[in-house]
Amino acid sequence: MASFADCPLAFIEEPEEERARVERLRAEDPISLQDAVNTSQALVAAAKDGDIEEVRRVVANAEEGEFLQVFVLQAVVHALRAVSLGLMQEFVRWGVPLRHEQLTQAMHLICEVTTRDNFSDAWRILQLLMEGNANGGMDINQPRSVDGWTPLCIACVDACLPLAFKLLELKADPNIITRSDETPLALAKRALPGDTEEQREARGIISNMLRSYGAQESTRDVLAMSRGANKRPTGAKAA
Repeated sequence: MASFADCPLAFIEEPEEERARVERLRAEDPISLQDAVNTSQALVAAAKDGDIEEVRRVVANAEEGEFLQVFVLQAVVHALRAVSLGLMQEFVRWGVPLRHEQLTQAMHLICEVTTRDNFSDAWRILQLLMEGNANGGMDINQPRSVDGWTPLCIACVDACLPLAFKLLELKADPNIITRSDETPLALAKRALPGDTEEQREARGIISNMLRSYGAQESTRDVLAMSRGANKRPTGAKAA
């Protein structure tokens, strides 16, 4: 297990263990508990302000056990919403558990807030989250629980051409089926009332790009293709 000095934001306790420790401190050492809360809140405030140097100062001055899990997760979400590559690089390096259940939609969040101006940092954060740390990385094809959308689905429905391109480069599955039985290709082709001229043009380009990666438009075709692949004899090559 990595030391606190190396991974100060790693979770070394189960949630119930941390809760029990907090209750013990509340009863036996309220000053230490207040120190932990103050340090944790300082981390969140610095992350919310996007102040990387202050975040580093807070982490450097913290003692083991002072970063409470819920606050660490809040700080990460602030960094994600701000598309702060610098903060996310530090959080990943410091051992934030990227596979935590509260971070399962981190990649979706990045895709939702990606713009022309922050795209360069956004896709690098996606790559960073995939590569992960000693605690593992994130799955580019993680479906969102509410609708089954993956990050690629968001890029397609928003007609964000550079993001869709990067996600496919990062091995996003072009044949994901959502909870409403839609595919990334179907989402990309669907024009929205608020589409700009750039987005309308991008939909055609994204659709062609998806097809070049083997995307099917209908769920029936996706399932048929999957059944065909499963029936292919071992060692057989696709035509």
